[in-house]
Amino acid sequence: MSFDVIMDFPSRFQEHLQPDKLHLLNVSFVVDKLERQFGGTATNIAYNLGLVGCSGVKLLASVGKDGQPILDFLQSHQVDTSEVLIDTTMYSATGHVITDIDNNQIWGFYYGACSHAKHIRISQNGTGTSVLVLSANHPDAFVSFQKQAIENKLTYLYDPGMTLSWNTAELLREGTLHAKWLVGNDYEISAMLSRTGLTEDEVVNAGVSVITTLGEHGLLYRDKSNKYVVPAYTLKKVIDPTGAGDAWRAGFLYGLQQGESVIDSLAYGNALASFAVEKYGTVNHHPSRKEIEHRKNVIRKSSR
Repeated sequence: MSFDVIMDFPSRFQEHLQPDKLHLLNVSFVVDKLERQFGGTATNIAYNLGLVGCSGVKLLASVGKDGQPILDFLQSHQVDTSEVLIDTTMYSATGHVITDIDNNQIWGFYYGACSHAKHIRISQNGTGTSVLVLSANHPDAFVSFQKQAIENKLTYLYDPGMTLSWNTAELLREGTLHAKWLVGNDYEISAMLSRTGLTEDEVVNAGVSVITTLGEHGLLYRDKSNKYVVPAYTLKKVIDPTGAGDAWRAGFLYGLQQGESVIDSLAYGNALASFAVEKYGTVNHHPSRKEIEHRKNVIRKSSR
């Protein structure tokens, strides 16, 4: 759970970088728009789950002394924040992102109070038929949740893409092979396979479904028995890609909770992500159920 400082760079990063001087990098990108929004993977996914009416959404996270507005916002969207830890001395995590006109992004992230999430025990919050979303967090918290998920044999969606700057090959391999679903964009999936030494065949044959998101090109899905290509919903204009992946994860999980097929659940993910990119920030889209169903059905008809 964090605040996001979102900035727009009205050019292309690549036009201001010298490939032969990357080891001496010293650049300044002058942005023409800045907003401070609620964000963080937990906030974004939980908001979108509440948006589509997914029941029983519980946050296992931590915020700082400035985090009450985030809690109030999520509670107003039917998200259970009763297990969120509040640190009264530190500030909440804060992410700073610059997006260029090709939707490439550069992030800087301050962990802040989210480091305290390592003290949360999943076993105290019930398991049952729940699905744990294991997404980017403070390293200690991420590792703690991963170990607890494996020890308690929980069903979990593994989303370690934004942890690749610090995560070890051993932890990534362990987390991947015990997951139900492995999710990431094409760069992240490629990097995870390279780091772990695993092939996609080995991951799939271990019983893990691999979902590779491709932005405007939709996604690729593969498990032991199936391969699906699910397109994105065609939009007139993309305003801000920040948070699209988190919206996708919520749509996918919603479909599964509703008993939909895998391919229909994937289509729900793409539909919800399409609304996220039409608004600036990660939790400012408010589509109706009718609008979500329409886009989901359009995507589903083109899936194969």
